[in-house]
Amino acid sequence: MANNNWNDDKLEKLLHSMPKMEDHRSAEDILARLKKDERLIEPSSRKRKVRKWVPAFIAIAAMLVVSLLIPSLLKQNEGAMDSKTEEAEVELFNQKRSMDMSDDKGQTSEAAMDSEGETGALYTMASAMDSHIVLPDETVNQYPFHIGLIHSANVVPVTVLLPKEQVENDIQEKELDSVALYNQYATKVPESDLGFDEYHPYKGKIYESGDTVQNEVPADHGYDLSAGTITSYFDSAKETFTDKKFFQVVDESGKPAELGPVGRAAPVPLDRELPYYKYMMPSGEIYLIPYENGDTSTVSDALLAMKAPQNDIVESVIPAQLDYNVSVEKGVAVISFSKELDLDSIDQAVVNEMIEGFMLTASNFNNSIQLKNIVQTQFGKYDLTKPLPIPVGANPIVLPE
Repeated sequence: MANNNWNDDKLEKLLHSMPKMEDHRSAEDILARLKKDERLIEPSSRKRKVRKWVPAFIAIAAMLVVSLLIPSLLKQNEGAMDSKTEEAEVELFNQKRSMDMSDDKGQTSEAAMDSEGETGALYTMASAMDSHIVLPDETVNQYPFHIGLIHSANVVPVTVLLPKEQVENDIQEKELDSVALYNQYATKVPESDLGFDEYHPYKGKIYESGDTVQNEVPADHGYDLSAGTITSYFDSAKETFTDKKFFQVVDESGKPAELGPVGRAAPVPLDRELPYYKYMMPSGEIYLIPYENGDTSTVSDALLAMKAPQNDIVESVIPAQLDYNVSVEKGVAVISFSKELDLDSIDQAVVNEMIEGFMLTASNFNNSIQLKNIVQTQFGKYDLTKPLPIPVGANPIVLPE
């Protein structure tokens, strides 16, 4: 404790004995150093420095969020674009399909032929409503070349419309009949491209003798392999040589040929007293063809037989709900419907097939038709107030140039 007994004198002596502290720095240096000392910065200033980190943190967080959202947004946008693209493709398909359907219903055009490709370009229907007939006024500058094509042993009559100038240049004969046209153009009909069997031209030679067409066949002609092949052979001739009366098969010596099941061939009449029906090809193409259905030796019988075919090879062109009767007046077959018929109540293609089927059937008997008890006075190109013209051919096509 004695050592700690400091008095004022000792303290004073100790202070005087300590070295003097001197600072040679300028006031400016000291002030600058003090400004840098964080211990002397006011609290509010320190808070402001801390706040500078807050926006940076928020920015980083925002970037992270955006980085997570961008793939989702891009995926959604891509999905939206794909959806729009898909919708556009569907719309384009629907437009093309509508155009195709319109063409199928009769709007024949170069664009439709191009879309069908090379095969479709081989022929075109001659009328605006898939007309199945050729009218007299449609042959002013064309020659109708008739030919019976074969499909699955069924005969389909086709009328090839040939430019008159071309025919007159190709055939240097005074009389352009069915035999001359056949010998010149039978090889040019694209049967397989149209969906038919390769059948024409007939084997051997085709020439005429008066009102008879003669087919001089080789020994191995094959037309007599069966009763069915003979029937197809003769039926095709009936639809080809429409301006002649008989068809005679002869051998290479000019004598009547031997036809297996029937023996020596006799002249076959080229009459076609049959009703017409609808025949559909595998492609969906519709043709109107004559088909046997019982005794149809009169025009009335044939027109009435059109209601009900006896097999499923052909279809009736008459809607099932319709009933009618037939009377003949001076070469006109008058078809009267039992109930007043509104043509607008039936599909227009069906109406067209019915009317043209009537016309073709009556034409086989050299008769025209007139429809009675119908609301309308006009249907397409047909004036229903008077007898309709007699067609000059069925199922028109035009060959490629």
